[in-house]
Amino acid sequence: MGSFRIFPEGQFASLNTISIEGLISAAVMVSLIIASLSFVFSLLFGGIKWTASGGKKERVDEAKNQIASALIGILIVFSAWAIINFISVFFGVNLLTFNIPSIQP
Repeated sequence: MGSFRIFPEGQFASLNTISIEGLISAAVMVSLIIASLSFVFSLLFGGIKWTASGGKKERVDEAKNQIASALIGILIVFSAWAIINFISVFFGVNLLTFNIPSIQP
């Protein structure tokens, strides 16, 4: 009988380096990027709505609300990023690379 291999080989050998820590780190970075991109598009579309409102109060208010929501959203995202960096500096736990230091006796 042949041996059964569970690890990828050949062109898929780089999959051996995937870890839970790497996946969590990638998820944090991707979520920050997606949130930033959604801010840019929401702000852009709010500006376009305001420009295309034709001076109608309801449409202008709707555009202002969208712009305000975008600004509040990016404030929350950057606050979360600042908290992640604060935890990294103060506690030594880097959530962006997810390196948790070990305790030495």
